[in-house]
Amino acid sequence: MEAKFLSRSSIYKGDYDCLFRTPKNEMHSNLHYHDFYEIVVYLGNAGIFKINGKEYLIRRGDIALINMFDPHTLIYNKNTYYERFSISIDPNLLLSFNTAQSNLLDIFSKDSRNYPIFHVEGKCFDKYLRILEQYRDQKPAHGKDIFEKALIHQLASYLFSDCYDGIHFDNTDSRHVSMIAKLVDYINNHLSEDLSLGVLAQEVSYSEYYICRIFKKVTNYTLTNYIVEKRIAQAAHYLTGDMTINKAAEKVGFNNYSYFYKTFKRYMGMNPAEYKEQHTQANNN
Repeated sequence: MEAKFLSRSSIYKGDYDCLFRTPKNEMHSNLHYHDFYEIVVYLGNAGIFKINGKEYLIRRGDIALINMFDPHTLIYNKNTYYERFSISIDPNLLLSFNTAQSNLLDIFSKDSRNYPIFHVEGKCFDKYLRILEQYRDQKPAHGKDIFEKALIHQLASYLFSDCYDGIHFDNTDSRHVSMIAKLVDYINNHLSEDLSLGVLAQEVSYSEYYICRIFKKVTNYTLTNYIVEKRIAQAAHYLTGDMTINKAAEKVGFNNYSYFYKTFKRYMGMNPAEYKEQHTQANNN
């Protein structure tokens, strides 16, 4: 099954999101990937987690580390109640947590023996539960985002301590991820504008050949295909609301409606009108 791109705008706004999920509000998505990092703390036996072609039976105390662009999905157990705490993190925010001594990219390395699932229990699990309790119960009236980011930062420090196994991203690899984070951020904020390779190369001060090669090397996706999928995913998000098809196409950088129509149908399996009608009916029910 081919993985579909999941737009950040359909998950969160800003540079992070935290959410408790249960079978009642679980995401109904097939194999997908996204351009942000994700950490999931499982508080129950949730089902089967698939990532990069492998399957993991999830139990309470498992923590999933999901890298950018890694295809994954949760086949959740509909007959069992569970909770999972999902943290979506913009790559630039994750990189901002790094220090000279601690590089969080290390725990998202596919070479790490703790990636993508590791298990904690007892006192080790308790410290994560205390953070989740603070998130759930002790939100301040003002400065909520500061409070939540502090909790994410603390949780990230625990993850690094528990998961780090000596596999270290060197400075070159870190620069590659940083460059990709800048590209992703620029693309996210300029979907309606010119996103030619020349413009992107100038934005990060590298050659067109270099940014395409590194993007493909790190993500396994081509940069041009990512831009198209990002635009289509964002257009699909707009079409779930009141926006017209022409306006949605324009806002994501398609000036040729015929090309938008064909591209949307190729990626979404139906044309924009059918997609909008389907979601209009769902919203009315």
